[in-house]
Amino acid sequence: MKSAFSPTGRLFRRPVFLFLLLAACRLLAAEFGLRVNQPSLDRWMYPFDFEPGTRTYAATFASFDSRFDTRDAQFLLGWNLEALVPTNQPPRNYLLRRARVAVTISKNETFFYDPTYDRIVTYMTNQPGYVPDTDLGRPIELHGAAFRGGFTAETFKESSDYGPINAFTSPNISIGTRNAYAADFDTNGVLVDIANHVGQRNTDWTNAPFEAHPWAIGITTNALPGQLVPDDSVLNFDVDLADPLIHAYFQSALSIGRLRLFISSLSPAQQATVGGTGNGGFGSYPLYATKENALYDPPRLELDGVLVSDTDSDADGLPDDWENFYFGDLAETTATDPDGDGADNAREWETGTNPDDAASSFRLVNTTFDAEGQALVRFAVAPSRSYRVEVSADLQNWAPANGSLSYPETGIAEFREQRLSVPPAPHPASYCRVVVE
Repeated sequence: MKSAFSPTGRLFRRPVFLFLLLAACRLLAAEFGLRVNQPSLDRWMYPFDFEPGTRTYAATFASFDSRFDTRDAQFLLGWNLEALVPTNQPPRNYLLRRARVAVTISKNETFFYDPTYDRIVTYMTNQPGYVPDTDLGRPIELHGAAFRGGFTAETFKESSDYGPINAFTSPNISIGTRNAYAADFDTNGVLVDIANHVGQRNTDWTNAPFEAHPWAIGITTNALPGQLVPDDSVLNFDVDLADPLIHAYFQSALSIGRLRLFISSLSPAQQATVGGTGNGGFGSYPLYATKENALYDPPRLELDGVLVSDTDSDADGLPDDWENFYFGDLAETTATDPDGDGADNAREWETGTNPDDAASSFRLVNTTFDAEGQALVRFAVAPSRSYRVEVSADLQNWAPANGSLSYPETGIAEFREQRLSVPPAPHPASYCRVVVE
C-alpha cells in the first residue's frame, strides 16, 4: 500500500493530511474566569445511602467484597453553567487554560495523604502480578461522569435512583448497577465504568482488569505524603487538559452547560497499613464536605478560558479571540509559524492545535504495514476534532478506509486498516490520507 504527503503538491511515501475548516456560526465573545463556590448538585453514590443529596459529608472508599463494586463509595459533583458561560456553541470554540476542582476534608486524620498515582497491580492483592504499594495511603482521584438506566448529565438529579440493588444475601448486591458512575476513556475513546477496573472475583463479573488513569489527583498543602490529613484541609484537583479526550469532555460540558465529575478512590475501608493491606485500624478513607455542610467549605470549581467568536477585526483569517488566547495580541497572521513546528497559524487554527507549542501539531507519528500490506497509522489528535482515514487509487477519488480507530496513548490516535479479499490476494497499490474536521 502506498501513501502520500504533499505540503507543496509533490508526492511522497507518507500519508497526506487534508485540513477542513468548517464555517463558524456567529456568536458573542466571552472571556471567562469562573470561581463557583458550590456545586449545583452533589451526591454520595453509595448503595446504602438513604439520604441522597442531603448528607453533610460524603466518603470514597474501596470494597473488595465480591458482592460490591470495588470503588464502592463515589462522590458525584455537578455544576450547571448556562448562566455563567454562553452555551450551545461548537465545543471546539471553548478554549480552556485551566480547570480545577477543590474539596474540603470534613473529618480529622482519617486517611494518609498520597499524591501519587498507584498502578493497578498494587491493588490486586490476590491475583498474579501483584506488586506491593511502597508508600502509605491511596490517591484521591478525579474522573469524568457517565450514566446508564436512561439517565444523562441533565436528567440525573440528587434524588434520582441509585440503580438496582439486590438482596443483601445475593452474590451480586450492586456490581455495575449504579446509574451515575465514575468513568474514564478506554482505548476506543469511549467513557467506561471504572468501578471494578482492578478486577472483581464474582461469577457475575467477568471483565478483565484495566488501568484507570485519573484526570487529576487531589493535592494538599496541609499534610506531607504519608501523613494523616487534618480536617479543613483542601484537596485541589488540577485537571489534565493536555489530554485531548479530557479537554474535549470539558468543552462539551460547557457547550451543554452541564459539568459532571466524580471524586473516587480505592482507599481501604478498614485498613491502615502500607498498600492498604492489614488487619484493620484507623487512617483509612477520606470524608468530604458537601454543599449541605455548614461547618466546612463546599466543593468548588475554577475554569479559565475563552469562548471564541467569529470576530476577525484585522481580517487576517484568524479569530481575534483565538489570537488573543494564544498570543495576547493580534500581530500574528495565517502564514506565520511562531512555534516553528512547520504548521502555520491557519493550519493550527483549523486543526485545533496550539500555535505556541512546537509539540502540538497535526502530524503523522508513525506508519507501518502488516504482512498483507494493510496500514497501521498513528497521528496526533486535538480536542473536539473528528478524524477519518481515506484511501484512493488515483489521488482523485477518495473513499473511507475500512478499519478501526483507537487511542493507545495520550494525544495519539491509531488507525488499523482492514481490507478483505475473497479469495485472499495481494491488495492493489493505493494512497491514504487522514482527514480532520
